[in-house]
Amino acid sequence: MSSQSKTVRWGILGTGLIARLFAEGLRSLPDAQLLAVGSRKLATAQECSRQLNIPRAYGSYEELVKDQDIDIVYVATPHFRHKEDCILCLQAGKAVLCEKPFTVNAQEAREVIAIAREKQLFCMEAMWMRFMPLIQRVKEMIHDGVVGEVRMLKADFGYPVEFNPENRFFNLKLGGGALLDRGIYPLSLAFQLLGTPSQIVSQASIGQTGVDEQGAILLSYPQNQLAILSTSLRSQTSNEAVIICTRGQIRIHAPFFKPHQLSISYFSEPSSSSSASQSSGLKQKLPSFIQQNKLLKRSYLELKSFISRKQAKNIVQLYDGNGYNYEAAEVMRCIRNGEIESKIMPLDETLKIMETMDTIRGQWNLKYPCE
Repeated sequence: MSSQSKTVRWGILGTGLIARLFAEGLRSLPDAQLLAVGSRKLATAQECSRQLNIPRAYGSYEELVKDQDIDIVYVATPHFRHKEDCILCLQAGKAVLCEKPFTVNAQEAREVIAIAREKQLFCMEAMWMRFMPLIQRVKEMIHDGVVGEVRMLKADFGYPVEFNPENRFFNLKLGGGALLDRGIYPLSLAFQLLGTPSQIVSQASIGQTGVDEQGAILLSYPQNQLAILSTSLRSQTSNEAVIICTRGQIRIHAPFFKPHQLSISYFSEPSSSSSASQSSGLKQKLPSFIQQNKLLKRSYLELKSFISRKQAKNIVQLYDGNGYNYEAAEVMRCIRNGEIESKIMPLDETLKIMETMDTIRGQWNLKYPCE
């Protein structure tokens, strides 16, 4: 791409749901042009091209990456193909945005990262959650100490999927299971807010096809912080994230990976031992006294409710497009500025997350056929 060019030209490998959602996200960026789509079958690429009004269709991934007009390729192929397809793009001189998980394991991630850095080409994992405006706002709040220091994070991602052994969720050959597809979201949030854990403990329920159908993960950190994470293919979870700090908590309402609302609540200031002893007699007498007087009881409850409302704060921040546009906008900003990595989703952190998932799967004795 010319340094003077305002338009960044995209190609997409893959024609599945994620590819289509990303294509929709690009439509909301006036400085992005979706130029081509590639599939392993020409007819599939042509159908996708027709449906999404994409100018060029290629019947192989090799053909797409040879297109000299394409600046960057979004890799939206199945998990187990990510390493191969990212390397194909990088070897052809294309910048890469690869759908999460970046690869199926850390070793594959190292290989992709090494080539990207050797060729000085932009490369990033497409963890779109990190770029959502409200997630960025949470990061700023924590940095500014709005509710004190973070002590604990609780996050989960789960909803039931109809069982089908050939479906990518339940197919071990395709890198199926809850961890790579969903568990990566609470894990990435934990890394974004707390950094690299010092200890990892986990458990999983392995289904009949050999994939992890649900899992629980406990991360501990050098400063005694904890992250309690869970993920499931079999049940509906809260799909919220709660960040518990020293002076209050931030609740990112569902879905936390694509949020538009959060609430902040503050804890009461802890009483000193002397003030507590002086007021203990009054505290013991006050409830019974209030209970005996209906007017006082109602006034007390109304005052308590008012104070609670004043302490809590709700923030609604709607996002533009379908959310995928924010990560694409960051990619284009980096490319225009000659940056080969994003500070919001750096490759070193992607690698650490992959290493963490390797450790977790090691505790489960779970391996993919491609390993």
